Amino acid sequence: MATSFNGFALSLSGGGARGIFHAGFLHALDEAGLKPNAIAGASMGAIVGAFYAAGLSPREMLKAIKTPDLMSVHSWIGLKGGLGSMKVLREQLNKFIGHSSFDKLNMPLLVSVSNMNAGKNELLNSGDLIDAVVASASIPIVFMPVKIGDSYYLDGGLTLNLPAKCLEKKGQMIIGLDSNFLGENETKYTSLLPVVERSLHMIVHNTVRDQMENCHIYVSTKKMRDFSTFDFDKANEIFEIGYETAQEYIPEIKKALKRK
Repeated sequence: MATSFNGFALSLSGGGARGIFHAGFLHALDEAGLKPNAIAGASMGAIVGAFYAAGLSPREMLKAIKTPDLMSVHSWIGLKGGLGSMKVLREQLNKFIGHSSFDKLNMPLLVSVSNMNAGKNELLNSGDLIDAVVASASIPIVFMPVKIGDSYYLDGGLTLNLPAKCLEKKGQMIIGLDSNFLGENETKYTSLLPVVERSLHMIVHNTVRDQMENCHIYVSTKKMRDFSTFDFDKANEIFEIGYETAQEYIPEIKKALKRK
């Protein structure tokens, strides 16, 4: 990469449990003394981004995500009117962040959400932080939409799973972390959950393609291929893959950040 940058921003994809990859990547960046200027995230990327922007270390956010209630699929999908509740996630965000204000964060944060009434993507950086993050992580069909103002919102990954273009700024490098890897598999799609998950995986992948060209560094690894949306019991393994993957990119990032 020939260009030298003054700093960098991170775009963090959604992906459910796969998004714990971002926490591991951030842990490696922290160890290398590399801090982003801003973060944009969708779904789990918004959760990790909010925790980090609020000052939590990657190890602390791993602890927050690994609470027994969030490790259980049934807790995430606590049925309410046929759809799941995000009560446990909301409680964890309130507990570990301690406020609901974008303005109190340590760095700018953009949260990708899907406005169901308007039928389009929105990027939120003001208003109620917790509402925005919960809405961004509310997977369609599985979870209840979140009402913000007069509209109902769902998973930001549905319409923009790698918000990168919004981070464009002169002299700023954009690093896109895509925790999903869409490849061939041998799954037998004979039950509802795998069908829903694979369908959404294909849909959100199409929203990533247009954003990849806005990333100066785009990160994706085949090692994430075998993890599913609700593999929270494999959080430590996913975290370590993120950490190890970052080690491969840190020399390139450092080189790009050198002053002319």
